[in-house]
Amino acid sequence: MSKSSFIRERGAAFQFTAEERARLQGPTDAQIEAAARDDADAPPLDDARLRRMQIARGVRRVREATGLSQPQFAAHYRLGLGRLRDFEQARSEPDLVVQVFYRLISEDPDRAKALVDEVERHPLGSAA
Repeated sequence: MSKSSFIRERGAAFQFTAEERARLQGPTDAQIEAAARDDADAPPLDDARLRRMQIARGVRRVREATGLSQPQFAAHYRLGLGRLRDFEQARSEPDLVVQVFYRLISEDPDRAKALVDEVERHPLGSAA
């Protein structure tokens, strides 16, 4: 067991040394920003990457709102599971038509599912 010694009188207020205070205060905002800019493993986001990340968050929110897992969502709405994962992980960005479909799912998931089923039964261009 280690021995501890105290130099403070009982009941006296604790005082940090200047060195301890400086260590506990941590880096300034400027130091944090400089360290972030210098971090080769975390380069700053360009506008295209930031846009993909925002869309990815939207795609994931739509799926989570349905209460379905990725495989369930992909099967339910006849989407490729790999593409869904790529969208949610910001590896790729859905084109406009796919974004419209996600918007439809977010606003009326039952109607979106009904349209998927209808198009499967009667593809566009076939006699309905």
